[in-house]
Amino acid sequence: MPNIFSRFFLTLTGKGWAYDSVEEVREVIAKNTFETLAERARTHTKGAAGLSSSLDFQPGLVDLHDELHDVWSYLVGLADRATELGHESLAAHLADAAESTCNTLVHVAMAAEVTVPVPEVPLATR
Repeated sequence: MPNIFSRFFLTLTGKGWAYDSVEEVREVIAKNTFETLAERARTHTKGAAGLSSSLDFQPGLVDLHDELHDVWSYLVGLADRATELGHESLAAHLADAAESTCNTLVHVAMAAEVTVPVPEVPLATR
């Protein structure tokens, strides 16, 4: 794995570190996930604790939708390029990830929409 100086230099040159084995890729993904999992959970749980009405959810959901849209666009671009380069298996996994992200986009958009309170309509009397 690269040291901090190698990663910094690669970042400055617009590149990143590529691993030589599936095991290394799995290890770095697991490390990145599990080292930050508890802190991320605390951060988001603490943030959610401050929500007190459906409208309070809306700004975060709108921002999340925008971020997910960027992720979806990135995945589509990567899938297209992988296809152009003849990496069919890679392209298929990226396309699946893009589709999954698109499904998440739909659900986040629907969640954002239902944050708007429905006006109470008085019942008609006879």
